[in-house]
Amino acid sequence: MLKGDLRKQAIVDTAEELFFEKGYAGATIQDFLDRLNCSKGSFYHHYESKLQVLTELCRQKAEKSFAAFREKVYEENLDRLNGLVYYAMPFRDGEENTLALLLPLIGLSDGRVVLDAMLDAQKKLFFPEMEKLLEYLRAKGEFHYSQALLPELLWDSYTAVYLRLMEEAAFIRQGGGPGGVTLLIEAERFMWERLLDAPFGCMELIRADEALRVISHAISRLKHLEQADT
Repeated sequence: MLKGDLRKQAIVDTAEELFFEKGYAGATIQDFLDRLNCSKGSFYHHYESKLQVLTELCRQKAEKSFAAFREKVYEENLDRLNGLVYYAMPFRDGEENTLALLLPLIGLSDGRVVLDAMLDAQKKLFFPEMEKLLEYLRAKGEFHYSQALLPELLWDSYTAVYLRLMEEAAFIRQGGGPGGVTLLIEAERFMWERLLDAPFGCMELIRADEALRVISHAISRLKHLEQADT
């Protein structure tokens, strides 16, 4: 890796540390400079803003999630399809810090930029694999659909549920109830099974109890950050 690339990656690695320690809003460019022992010119040579660094961090997190999915061994392709959606979602065990980073951005313009960048990276990585799995399962007679655009529509549905779950997590953070998370996940499972004409109960996608646990841990982390700032 070239020296410039090493510096660029060091900025992203530092961003992960700072954002988890201080939150996105609390971390300043000066914090980056102090932690990296670099000049302002060096920082801006690689990134235009703190938002651009966060966007790159989230893109890399999408790559790591896809790598984790590819490393997992599945005995059946249906399990692999469920695993694909599971690893794409940031509502699984181990993603508490990622969720804690994203939650304060929900409803903000910066937050939508970051989420759109993450979803775009996910589609480039996960969607081609999803298309192949759907076609394989259809060829085996486990799924029954003829519409060529169905995989694309299913991915659009995944994107919509992803964003709705983020909103529900933000709602829970504000003191709301958790029921919306369970309803969304159940509705998504039902829709996939009906559109694919698949056996009832075959799509798991992501478990509601795990998603709620991760949301709870992320909110607890945010409360700890808020208390540390007071």
